[in-house]
Amino acid sequence: MNEVLQNINITEVLSTIWTLVLVPILGYAWKQTYAWLETKKLDKYASILYEEVVKSVKSVYEVEVKDIKKTGDWTPEKQNEVKELAKTKVCQALSTSIYRCLKLANSDFEEYLDSLVGTALFDIKNKAL
Repeated sequence: MNEVLQNINITEVLSTIWTLVLVPILGYAWKQTYAWLETKKLDKYASILYEEVVKSVKSVYEVEVKDIKKTGDWTPEKQNEVKELAKTKVCQALSTSIYRCLKLANSDFEEYLDSLVGTALFDIKNKAL
């Protein structure tokens, strides 16, 4: 037994432990931390997106919609045109990095943005915002 202990190379044992145990654990911890940070970033970007949607919808509603409704030209085509104007304003207000990140995270970003515009419009009409 004494002879076995003398023949053990401590550097090799530590290297083996590092390679087999610590590197995978540290790699997993880094991956989980990175995923958590990405989620936090997306949450922040989603909040920014909704704030911009609300601003754009309010702006379009105050400027465009009220004028159009006075003329009686409020058709479904005009409604879609105004909705697209609000979506365009939102996309222009977002920074390029936020827009790319959100678009990359949501494969159906256009539908998501469309639903946010509809939600903001409903909230504005019902004075929730």
